[in-house]
Amino acid sequence: MRTVDQVIAEDVPQALRRFMRDCCGIAAESLQPLPGTGMPEPEHKLLVHAQDMTSTLSAFHGSALHVDVLRCQQNQELYLREVFLRTQTGRLAEYGVIAIALDQFTAPQRAMIEAGRVPLGALLHQFQIPFVSAPMSYFSVKAEELALTLMRPPARTTCHGRFNRLTKPTGEPLAWILEILPAAAGR
Repeated sequence: MRTVDQVIAEDVPQALRRFMRDCCGIAAESLQPLPGTGMPEPEHKLLVHAQDMTSTLSAFHGSALHVDVLRCQQNQELYLREVFLRTQTGRLAEYGVIAIALDQFTAPQRAMIEAGRVPLGALLHQFQIPFVSAPMSYFSVKAEELALTLMRPPARTTCHGRFNRLTKPTGEPLAWILEILPAAAGR
């Protein structure tokens, strides 16, 4: 059996790991490491890049995206939430679990983040906050392994995703994100 560090990048905060496991029902063992070069299309185009997913998925779906916050909690330094990103017609574009370093944002920015209406990527662009997107790892996960999540993909399908880290250009962390696309990228 693999350890968490073989599946999840070492610098993913423990709080995010616990939230994924205890609140969202995602076992690290269910995520099968996959090199970016091994990612099928269109998932490769949607995941293997250094851009934020909000912009990428919005362009792919031809629609602005909104957030459905499924669960959230805050610990000392991180705001954790489980979300769906959806198109304006309600189509699922992404399932995500995110840890946001609220101390890196101003009070008005924190209020918008905590309101949970706009994806973090869109808020970064709206507030003109410079950031670096740095994917840390890619993976596949069978639908059956996501049965305890609110995503619940169709049986016998495989989803693909990545762990991504957003930082300021000077290196201060803004967020760590588990991003999973619906099976066949929502097609």
